[in-house]
Amino acid sequence: MGARINFVFKDGTDTSVVLYSHWGQTDWETDIAGALEHAKPRWSDSSYATRMMISYLIQDSILDETGFGIYSINNVGSFDLYEETVVIDMVNNYVDSTPFSDFIAAYGLLPPKVLVETN
Repeated sequence: MGARINFVFKDGTDTSVVLYSHWGQTDWETDIAGALEHAKPRWSDSSYATRMMISYLIQDSILDETGFGIYSINNVGSFDLYEETVVIDMVNNYVDSTPFSDFIAAYGLLPPKVLVETN
């Protein structure tokens, strides 16, 4: 079974890097929002931002044999990769058709609330 999803990282060249996740479809929006926030200092450098996002996404499985795969594809035609596919445009800063900042605002985790004692 699984909850398969492909994350296509477009960098403005003729090919794209794809991160395949066997179990990532369920929480992908929150995961990508966290990865975008993590990579925010390097959004203007697609190679570093892509690496930072992939590192963030696989951080708990980095040494596992299964769960994730990385491959490249040509940017010709559609991105129909037979499972759910999300296109992350590192040049124009979009997740599918949503700007990075809007995506983080919609799906990012809120910071923990600080309890304030009252006398």
